[in-house]
Amino acid sequence: MKTNEIIFRGLPFQPKPNQVFFIENGYDQEINEYIQNFQGYLTSLFESKGLKFYYLPSLVTEEGVEEKVRYYAPYLTSEELTTPVRSDALTDFILDSETRKNLPPSFIFGGLPVGYEEDYRFLQVPLFEVNFNAPYSFFMELKKLTMERMEAAEKERLDDRVLCSPSASPDIYLDSDEVDSCTMQMPQFKKIGREEAPEKTEEQLEEERSLIDTQKVLEQLRRTVQKLRLDGVSLMAIHEFIDKQEPLSRMVITPDYRIFLPDYHNMEIEMGALPKAIYFLFLRYPEGIVYKHMQDYFTELLNIYKQLRPNTDEARLHVTITKVVNPLGNALNENLARIRKAFVEKFDEHLACHYIVSGERGSQYLIPLDRELITWEE
Repeated sequence: MKTNEIIFRGLPFQPKPNQVFFIENGYDQEINEYIQNFQGYLTSLFESKGLKFYYLPSLVTEEGVEEKVRYYAPYLTSEELTTPVRSDALTDFILDSETRKNLPPSFIFGGLPVGYEEDYRFLQVPLFEVNFNAPYSFFMELKKLTMERMEAAEKERLDDRVLCSPSASPDIYLDSDEVDSCTMQMPQFKKIGREEAPEKTEEQLEEERSLIDTQKVLEQLRRTVQKLRLDGVSLMAIHEFIDKQEPLSRMVITPDYRIFLPDYHNMEIEMGALPKAIYFLFLRYPEGIVYKHMQDYFTELLNIYKQLRPNTDEARLHVTITKVVNPLGNALNENLARIRKAFVEKFDEHLACHYIVSGERGSQYLIPLDRELITWEE
């Protein structure tokens, strides 16, 4: 089987060696009709050899992709979501112009990174080399070549581990793509013997419960994001639609304190009364609030919380807000995690980061959203 190497630059996803793509320059109607008619057959053949086949025009229609696309780009219209990805969309990223110009309809596979640039090297098999009436030998050879590429990729990854951390053990190594961006570093409790353990105060116990609750919130968020996040080549499903300046939605807060994003299909952001009170406080201060100065906002936050919980005993409200503004406690962080969860459950963090409260302990916390986009209805 004749293969060539093609280098791609700036792909909007990170390919894996076991992924196979159909690619062409232009549009060959006969070949595209063949793939469309026999896509299930081709997909099963590739799967039987441990390979994943992608036909770009079908990406949007694959099961579950629309939900993920809407999560990543909540501003897209229904009409935009029915627009298929071009069959030659990957051709735009071929580094060499002559290769790009003269590319016949082909399969490309075994993508591996090249150096430290955003380049990937693929093997290319022109479709006129493939006998689909007797596919066994072709797919077996394709599998063999792909396994070689995967082994090379794994070797390179292991070599990088040794270079980056000579003392690191492969048994405990964690790949970067396994670390979720929404994960927070939480304080670790030191384990000590029962006879050494001092008796904890009610305040310390409350603090530990708050830390555990924060971890639970973040774990729930991690599972949601894993389910909704676009993986790898699925980003191609929206690459054609996304403008480089993605639109931020206006925010409307109704008289009964509901939060809507009208430009994201009138999406409602739902959260409990306490995190919502904290959120409204931060909306009032575009310049941000210093964490250790939260006590200065006690009365203002209490009054906001009263409006959201009008039938709650005032003494109880007072105790709750006291915990939130305590700079030594974790109640504020717990509720900031709940605010983050309310947005990131609805759409991807590359947009949600404009709406959530962000900052580092010891510095200012703020909501980056332009206040001209916010309307408080009366």
